[in-house]
Amino acid sequence: MGPESLFHAVVSDRQFTDVLEGRSSVTGSSLSRRVRRRLVPWFWPRILDASSWVESSETRGWNPYSYLRSEPRRLLQRLLQGTQTNESVLDLGCNCGSDLDILRRRGFTGLYGVDAGIDALDIFAREFPVTWQMATVENDLFQRYLYRADTNTVGVIHSHGATLELVHPSFPLIKHMCRVARSRIYIQIMERSHSYPRDYIGEFRRHGFDLVYADRNMPEYGESLLKFHAR
Repeated sequence: MGPESLFHAVVSDRQFTDVLEGRSSVTGSSLSRRVRRRLVPWFWPRILDASSWVESSETRGWNPYSYLRSEPRRLLQRLLQGTQTNESVLDLGCNCGSDLDILRRRGFTGLYGVDAGIDALDIFAREFPVTWQMATVENDLFQRYLYRADTNTVGVIHSHGATLELVHPSFPLIKHMCRVARSRIYIQIMERSHSYPRDYIGEFRRHGFDLVYADRNMPEYGESLLKFHAR
């Protein structure tokens, strides 16, 4: 049984729903999550890491309000330099919608987003109602969202930080990102210093996307800004 088939054999739709709804039987306390990680083999599929984003609110975890902004950061600036407004963009981990709103104000219309945090998406709907109505946004985990997405759904994928880094390697994240994107993928991540380090460049290359730009001199947490093109 290969890694992806093992993932789908172990992780059910019900588990996704339970994590998204913050069911105590699945997420439990932070202590129980730590104990569970120690008890199961490292390779065993898991989605509990996403509960940190699900549970984030104004008073807990990563406050979605701290991600509100009106001007693009470096990752989105790089995307804007090389993307036409008639191209569709998927924001993996769209949070409160700031980046999608910036894109909409710059003339983009084919906008997609997904995020596990319901509080973040509630803020999105309140703060950016025009973009919320225009964009196609789902409350889901990346694994289920990408697995269900059609091949070549969007022109460009954009994702920033721990939203990617917390996806357990039992799910072939890069494979599905490359399947869903037609043209380019922009990510800003810590390539090594996190729970689930990946050979990002090697995995993208194996699935048909080559690294065409890298900025590894970013002051924020030692992150790298990487741009990949489909062959």
